[in-house]
Order: sequence, then C-alpha cells, then structure tokens
Amino acid sequence: MKKNIAIVGAGNGGQAFAGYFALQGHDVRIFDVSEKTIIAINDLGGIEIEGNSSVTGFGKVVLASTKMEEVIKGAELVFLVLPSIYHSKMAEQMAPYLEDGQYVVLNPMAPLGAVEYKNTLDEFGCRANIKIVCTATLLFACRADHVGHVNVGGQKVSYTACTYPSCYNEEAAEVFKSVLPELYFCDDIIRISLDNLNAIVHPGPTILNTGRMESNIPYQYYIDFTPGQGKIAEALDRERMKIGEAFGLNIRDFVDEFKSMYEVEGDTIYDVLRNNSGYKGLVGQNTLNSRYLREDVPYSLVAFQTLAKIAGIEIPTIDAVVTIARNLLKDLDEGRTTKNLGLENVTKEEFIQMCRG
Repeated sequence: MKKNIAIVGAGNGGQAFAGYFALQGHDVRIFDVSEKTIIAINDLGGIEIEGNSSVTGFGKVVLASTKMEEVIKGAELVFLVLPSIYHSKMAEQMAPYLEDGQYVVLNPMAPLGAVEYKNTLDEFGCRANIKIVCTATLLFACRADHVGHVNVGGQKVSYTACTYPSCYNEEAAEVFKSVLPELYFCDDIIRISLDNLNAIVHPGPTILNTGRMESNIPYQYYIDFTPGQGKIAEALDRERMKIGEAFGLNIRDFVDEFKSMYEVEGDTIYDVLRNNSGYKGLVGQNTLNSRYLREDVPYSLVAFQTLAKIAGIEIPTIDAVVTIARNLLKDLDEGRTTKNLGLENVTKEEFIQMCRG
C-alpha cells in the first residue's frame, strides 16, 4: 500500500532511503538544511540507486525542501536519517509541525536517542500524538558519491526496532511490515540501544587507527581490520552484553547479531567484518575528527555508561575508550549522560517502566 513518507536528512542514508521508497511506489519528500543539496535533488527529480540493493534504478522524489513544514506535513511516516548529533536540533525544528497519528522513525537511534528526542519535543511544546520508532542501525551500507546518486554496498536482511514506549510494538510492526519488512520489533529502547553495534566497532578501533591516519596511510575501514582491533571490539562487546543482562535482556554477541543482518561467515568480530563483501571499498577516515569519535563516543558509549550507572554495574573498557577519546579530541560533546537526559534520580525499575510503558 502506497504511503506518504518524509525523509529528514539528505546525506548518504537519507538519499538511499528516499530512492528506495520511491522505487517501491511511495510518495517521498525529503528535507535537508543544505540548499545546494536540495536544489540538486529537485533539478534531478529524484535519486538513483545502484549496487547491492533489493531495488535499483531512479526513484522519483515528490519534493525536496529546506522547509521542514513542507516535508513532514501530511506524512504518515517520518524517517529521521542523519547522525544522532543532530536529532535534538531536528526535534526542535519538527516540534511545531508534527501531527497526530504520525510515526517518527529515529533511523538509526543511537543509544537512548529516543529519550533525548522526546525530551526535546516536550521542551518545545509539541503536543501531537505521535509514536516514536527506533531502529538499531540503517538498512544499507552505502555512500552517495554525489548528490542524487547512491551506491549500496550491502543491504541487511533483518535488524531490530521498537517503539518508545514498547507497548506499541505490535501496532507498529503491522504498519511497517509492507514498508520495511526487514524490521524486527522486539523488547524496548534498552535492547535497541545495545543493538547499536557502531559503538563496538567505531570508537575503540578508530583510536587504534591513529598511526595509519597520522601517517596518511590509506586503508579500508573494515576490510583492513587487525586482530588487535578485533580484541578491543570483543572486550567492548562483553560489556555491552553485561549491561543487557543487568536489565534482564538476552543480548546476542556481536557475531551472532551481525550474522542476523548480513549473510557472512566467521567466528570472531575480526572474521565477520573482513568477510562482509558489502564493506569492500568503504575507505577508512583520515582524521580522528570524524563521526566515529564525534558521534559514537558521546552519543553511544556515554549512553552505555548511563545505562550502566542506572543498572549499578562497572564497565571499565568502555570507560577507558571514552577517556582516551576525550584526550584525543578535547572538545567532544558531553553526550547522553544521566544529567542531560533527565535521569539522575531514576531507579532501574522506574527506567524500565519508562521504556516499556
């Protein structure tokens, strides 16, 4: 069934989703703050998708605009597809225009992003009866080599999602099954926060790439992973699962979770990353000043620290990576702390109730 879909964010992922949904016959509008990007998409009339996507070709976009109201007005589904650094700012812009009955998808939701997003909507007076949906990751591994043209390296076969609070999971699953059948609605935002695997394979391994970056040695981020980077990722992963256990959740290890997303072989993080053909050609960053630290430390690992604090457990490896990152980049955002999320005096039981409704 055709739906009216709004995409907020015209970066790699936003353009990929716009073209993907348009190719499936949905009416798609897309927002971005860059007037240059919006003009280019309107001039082209849509987005071309190539590569390892289940659909490829030219997807016609109904409208591209720098005006939020034009894009989200009347949309049944609103996909927020941009780094979580910008989610709060987008919530501020969306607050006056959201409408009753809309589903807003934080796609993906970096850990605890739904709490921050909802707090911001409340702060800016949004009274619309919307439902917030959170996904653990993006459907695609992709790059827009220029505006209007996206190369898809790989497409996931399944990934987790939930509503906030999760009492609406069943209802949302019915709505999204014809739009994104890859979404698997389960548990709550604690689970979806912990299913965000970027926190495991971005900050720690990026710090270990410092020598490559500062020596201007070109590399592919995942394909050129080293065994040592894999060991750090596995230590971080054990603490991620420890947090889940503290909240009564059965969190799969990275390898099992990754295999549910991609058809790939291997027994270790090092193996499955290097064996994923969809990651071939994904060039590693040449500076520490990238989203792998700027976003994934304050908006993922710090959120893990917040969950651990609420649960009353220790996570020394995660703490160490955050500390090193803050020494490498002195101006990192403070991130999703208990204070910033309004959770300072919330007990574990109260937080679980908040997440599940």
